[in-house]
Amino acid sequence: MNEQTDSIANLAPRRKGMAIASQIIGTISLITCSFFLVGAISGLVLGIIALWRAKKQPEIYGGEAEAKRGITFSVLGMVVLVVAALILPNFLMSQHGARGVAAFREVQAINIAQLQYSRTKGQGKYTDLRTLGEENLIDKVLASGQKGGYIFISTLVEGGDKPMYDITASPISTGIWGVGNRSFYSNETQAVYDADGGNPPQASSQNRVPENGLLLIP
Repeated sequence: MNEQTDSIANLAPRRKGMAIASQIIGTISLITCSFFLVGAISGLVLGIIALWRAKKQPEIYGGEAEAKRGITFSVLGMVVLVVAALILPNFLMSQHGARGVAAFREVQAINIAQLQYSRTKGQGKYTDLRTLGEENLIDKVLASGQKGGYIFISTLVEGGDKPMYDITASPISTGIWGVGNRSFYSNETQAVYDADGGNPPQASSQNRVPENGLLLIP
């Protein structure tokens, strides 16, 4: 009777549910950079328990290979998350810096275009970005007012004894996940100022030097 029972037990399929769950969760964890650690920890714990059961009670529990894969994938997911946490912020900051430099150069390009327009068709006056684009003094993308993750605005300024204009360049979004963390301002003096964050420096018609900006180009 005991031999018959043992024979039936040996023929019964061994339980692999926990091991398979560990493998699936571990795979998802690896693909999604540890699934915010929850997936990696869950897959690791399930895998360890499943592996322990498979070794202690092999006649009941199987899935040793699946459990090992689940543990491996979960650990790799954690490693990927740690590496990403160390590298990603520096990468994003470098991207912010590159976009800021590009925006600064676009502000300079608008200044040059305004000067060219003033000396030719403008007859001493300035204009807006759309007209500068129509005159082929700046590229069409910049003339649209948005380029490289930045919003560019050039407006005429009233209230002075000579023609004036303002230029501002501000990132569409700020913060570590934003496109940039510097804003820019310039005017007919050709000087360029910057400030941290998404609010560019501002100057009045009476004082063309903004009080809340750092001079970049004298």
